[in-house]
Amino acid sequence: MVPAGAQTATPKLASGISKLFGPDGLTLANPDHLAHFDSDFQANFGPFNSAIGSQLTSLPLPSPASGFTYTFDSTLGVYTRSAQSYGPLLAERAETIGKEKFFAGFSFQHFRFGTLDGIDLRNFASVFRHIQSTPDPIIKEDVITTKTFVDTQIDQSTAFFTYGLSDRIDVSVALPFVNAKLAVDSTATIQRIGTFDNPKIHFFLDANGNITDHKQFSYSGNASGLGDVLVRVKGTAWKTAPAWLAVGLDVRLPTGDAYNFLGSGAAGLKPWVAVSGRSKRITPHVNVGYQWNGSSPLAGDVFTGTVGHLPNELTYALGFDAGVNKRFSFAADLLGQEVFHSQAVKPITFTAANGAKFADNIFVRENSSVTNGSAGFKVNPVGTLLVSFNVLFQMNDAGLRSRVVPLVGFSYTF
Repeated sequence: MVPAGAQTATPKLASGISKLFGPDGLTLANPDHLAHFDSDFQANFGPFNSAIGSQLTSLPLPSPASGFTYTFDSTLGVYTRSAQSYGPLLAERAETIGKEKFFAGFSFQHFRFGTLDGIDLRNFASVFRHIQSTPDPIIKEDVITTKTFVDTQIDQSTAFFTYGLSDRIDVSVALPFVNAKLAVDSTATIQRIGTFDNPKIHFFLDANGNITDHKQFSYSGNASGLGDVLVRVKGTAWKTAPAWLAVGLDVRLPTGDAYNFLGSGAAGLKPWVAVSGRSKRITPHVNVGYQWNGSSPLAGDVFTGTVGHLPNELTYALGFDAGVNKRFSFAADLLGQEVFHSQAVKPITFTAANGAKFADNIFVRENSSVTNGSAGFKVNPVGTLLVSFNVLFQMNDAGLRSRVVPLVGFSYTF
């Protein structure tokens, strides 16, 4: 049996984990007893793909309408800056950029996912059980335990553009370019519960052809390309002296290759509202939206081509941005997602027939709450050029998480 990592045809990233041990599960080397073992890890590790798909629907994009904002001063007959602050980094404010103003920018973010629902992906435990069709009950008592290292990285470079159709309406486009990497390394160990006195029933072969209880399986791959394009329309619906209110709609197009973790594989709609204060220096803001997602192969079966529905989400942001001086502003946010009917991983203890206990993980479907913090600043070195720096950091364990996500970007308003 040739491990997936050694095959000439490298599978796409979405099938890398499921093909790690081969299409028939963990198959051993005894020609007279080609036993194979199955587990929730292989058969049901679709939740990892679903988690990637959900993550790709909600990768935080820099606000495409932050920066310099202008309002028309009817007494002077000119456009003037409406706020000293340059706005939030990963949230939205209610202001628009101004009629016929054009905003262009670029940002880079690096995600390295280390946990799934608090479980360390670099030390993921699984128990493989012997197929139950085997008539001998003693043979079926053997299990195989694995310790698996999963390293998933996504680099997202985003170009975004905003145009002011009027004083109240902006149209934005975000074009993400994604580089995705997946590396998996798993050590399998035969636990001889029923065949402890006969090591020649269940065994692997090492590189020299010798019988062994251990075997290493690995897979690695990477892919690059266009991600899911986002189109946004925002309109300022209500203006008062203390606060403005805007409504918006995000349309996500499934332009990224889902099988290579470049896109979610599903269309998405997100209506949202943003409220922001009107003070010159410190501007509080609140965003609330509902992310509707369509069907994606990442939530289904990547081998058969069946699709499943990616979880819908209620999203929110609560924070402020502050103009420290004319060339520097600071922003901080609490960012949250309520993910409905997502697939989560739960640690359990597997008890073998002889009472031995092994760490295992199972998957369940439940709602989850994902919470992140965000803090960053913008600097205006010259003209209307802005340089941005931000750090996104996790505040709880739910979902597929990267502990810290740095962002660097720049933008210019014409």
